[in-house]
Amino acid sequence: MYEEHYADIRSYCLRRLSVEAANDAAAEIFIVAWRKIDEVPQGAEARLWLFAVARNTVAHQYRSRSQTSRLRSKLEQTAVRSPAGASAEDVVVRRSQDRAVLEALGRMKPDDQELVRLKMWEELSHAEIGEVFGISAHAVDMRMQRVGKRLARLLSATKGVRPQAIPEGGEL
Repeated sequence: MYEEHYADIRSYCLRRLSVEAANDAAAEIFIVAWRKIDEVPQGAEARLWLFAVARNTVAHQYRSRSQTSRLRSKLEQTAVRSPAGASAEDVVVRRSQDRAVLEALGRMKPDDQELVRLKMWEELSHAEIGEVFGISAHAVDMRMQRVGKRLARLLSATKGVRPQAIPEGGEL
């Protein structure tokens, strides 16, 4: 299980924490798995179980440190970079949009931020996100629609910036 899922779990932690904290969190997650080995599901379900443990572990670290500054830092580090050959104007516009998205996301509830991260960065399906959150895929669908609309509203309030990644309906 460790060899199969460590890279995904560590990457998950790295997108949310500093390198040192992510390494500590990844180690803690697999210690929890070892202690609860009889409760860990088999196959693909093990990965989702580990993501749920990772979510709780990261949430614990957020509570014990300043969440806002770390989140902004991590989001800025993972923002999509401008493609090679882009004009200077395109680069400036893209960076402005990236900043607006990061700021809007930073103003959302932690669970809403996590939904976006699991969908966009971890590329989990709504059913998989439901497993991580302990809710149904339908509930994830509904929450994602609300989160998308909320993010779109926050972005439109920020000088009308509307990134291409968010369709007009507000769904992610």
